[in-house]
Amino acid sequence: MEKQKTLTVITGFSLRDKSEFIKKMLGKESTIKVVLYRPTDVELVCHSDEDPFSLSLFMTEAIHHIEVNKTANLIPVLEEELFREHVEEIILDLYPIANLDVLIGSLASLRHIHHSHIHVLNTREFWNTFFSEYSIQPNEMDAALSLEYTFGETLIQQLEHAGTIYLTNADQISAERLAELTSFIQNLQPNVAIRRFNEITNWDMNLESLIPIKTTDQLYSDQIKLFLSRRNLDMIGQHGIDTFVYQSVFPIDFTRLENFFKLLPNEVFRMKGKCYNPSTHEQHTISQVGTSILVDTIDVDPDKSDDILTEFLFIGSELNNDEIEDMLNNCLQISSQRKLAY
Repeated sequence: MEKQKTLTVITGFSLRDKSEFIKKMLGKESTIKVVLYRPTDVELVCHSDEDPFSLSLFMTEAIHHIEVNKTANLIPVLEEELFREHVEEIILDLYPIANLDVLIGSLASLRHIHHSHIHVLNTREFWNTFFSEYSIQPNEMDAALSLEYTFGETLIQQLEHAGTIYLTNADQISAERLAELTSFIQNLQPNVAIRRFNEITNWDMNLESLIPIKTTDQLYSDQIKLFLSRRNLDMIGQHGIDTFVYQSVFPIDFTRLENFFKLLPNEVFRMKGKCYNPSTHEQHTISQVGTSILVDTIDVDPDKSDDILTEFLFIGSELNNDEIEDMLNNCLQISSQRKLAY
């Protein structure tokens, strides 16, 4: 039987922190190859003169063996390195401006590989990154890759796909802020393992490799189950971070939904969901991070559509669930033959 090798994806916005982490992984191992994926066909755009995010986080020493700059070249390079007999593991270091969602499917297609994803999170800079006015504009000709995306969207992509998150500079923020951030992360990724960077002594490669990369659909299902299970419970230890799931058997009126987006409370940090239009047999998948909202539309077989036609989950600070519910109720196309199901 062919021996399985390991591909560990490392993400994070502080290159300095990631470099220190990768050094701990490498130790004295000569069987680990580090591949840096840094796309060069993108442009950073700042929409404010007062953006608090520091681009100095993008500066560090080079510790990689190979650098790849094109999406089309990445998988062939990984396959070639994994084929080498002396290579036991590859660390794929994703540059902060790389779009992880574009790569997930390609990485999952690699055969005979254990996958894991570790995110190195700079707690001191988290909210500056999340609310940054910087955006990333790909220059790809492919329409699927041509959308501009914010630092906040990129950061959330990385956190939601991560199996393990290591916190750096945790001793430089207050215990209250750290607890709030930890609660937010655990709601974004219910199954994530959160650890302190300074607690790493001896790197246990096998332990980390047991945590797989989850697909977007798998994560969404995990969040829905978790949030619904505690809907009627008074949660302790959330530190001001709330969650809310809205469900209806009625389809949504998209024009009214667009108005809802314009009035979306600032307290909503993360929202995602789906809504089905029976008249067009289209399902809309919606993703919101901060002020950015993305909508993806696919055709769905009407025989395979769910009973729940409209569903959204919300994560934010001290959410007014009743207000959000009323606003969404006003967006529904309600039929007299059916009743709301919440």
